[in-house]
Amino acid sequence: MRKICFIILTVFAFCCNQKDHKKEQIIFNRIEFVYQLKQYLDEKTWKTFNEKEYDLPLIYFTYSGSYIANPTNAFLQTFESDLVFENSKIKIYKSKSRVDDLPFHMETSITLGDSSNDYNYHSPFMNCSSYEEVHKVIPVVLSTEQWATMVIHEYFHGFQYKHKPFLDFYEKEITYMHEDSLHTIYKSNAWFKASIDKENQLVLNAIHEKDSVNRQSMIRDFFTLRNDRRQKVANELKTDISKYEKCYETIEGTARYVEYALYHLFSTQPDDQLLKSDPSFKSFEKFRHYNIEKDHWLYLTEKTKYFYAIGFNMARLLDKLNIEYKSKLFQQEPTSLEDILKESQKAR
Repeated sequence: MRKICFIILTVFAFCCNQKDHKKEQIIFNRIEFVYQLKQYLDEKTWKTFNEKEYDLPLIYFTYSGSYIANPTNAFLQTFESDLVFENSKIKIYKSKSRVDDLPFHMETSITLGDSSNDYNYHSPFMNCSSYEEVHKVIPVVLSTEQWATMVIHEYFHGFQYKHKPFLDFYEKEITYMHEDSLHTIYKSNAWFKASIDKENQLVLNAIHEKDSVNRQSMIRDFFTLRNDRRQKVANELKTDISKYEKCYETIEGTARYVEYALYHLFSTQPDDQLLKSDPSFKSFEKFRHYNIEKDHWLYLTEKTKYFYAIGFNMARLLDKLNIEYKSKLFQQEPTSLEDILKESQKAR
């Protein structure tokens, strides 16, 4: 009887270990998948996105633990961690205790301001909850591939912060006004919202306009409206929002731009082998006939925070005009999508 019990317990322990290993392997595969997407975007959409100097650690949070891809020495000195996976591109550690107690993560974290011993002081980390935890909070996220587009959006913010000229500018000039303050102005002032929505429509019209003369007229009208609105903000609300608006349009618009680029990748790629064993991976098939017109949240100001949409649309307009902008952004402290679009009009 004792022998039988021992055999049953041994088999049970073996099965539990196998189950735990399978769960961990899904985590490793998901993190590898994110790094594959970075490589693709570097090749097809945004050169330098995958360069080592702009890389940042990724912390993957489960309900009870934390897995860290390519952690810094400062992180490893702060959190006792064990190496649990390694290949030629990434090393994944598991911390002995969860990095924090927050139930949800989907953001790039960085500590700014006065000198600090925080592991992420002037050093961005991409923090993401597992697909399972994200789905609990945002039920419309229905698959690993959809979760991955959110991760890449936030990862791109870390890429932005890894450019020292931009980070210095952001820390000294932009942190005084949070992006939510701009959104509050949009929501609270009908005249502001009306102008913003019209500005965005002009950019959208310019993207689709085939006649170059008409397109230039639309762009001029966009800047006229924009200047008038900002002047009214200065007069009535007693604040100059120009640099904040230009910055948030740039950082959020370009992050949305690379996120959108993944929809095109998924529309042409076979299902990824890394995700075949992932029960939350559905299929790239649903992206085969992707149509941006159905995703109003991407490009309409009334369906999202307005600077996300306008920034995203300005990036697409610059593409339409064949104006190089990606190598200029984040390299020089004040350069924005708006600055580059405005400068391009002076030469015409």
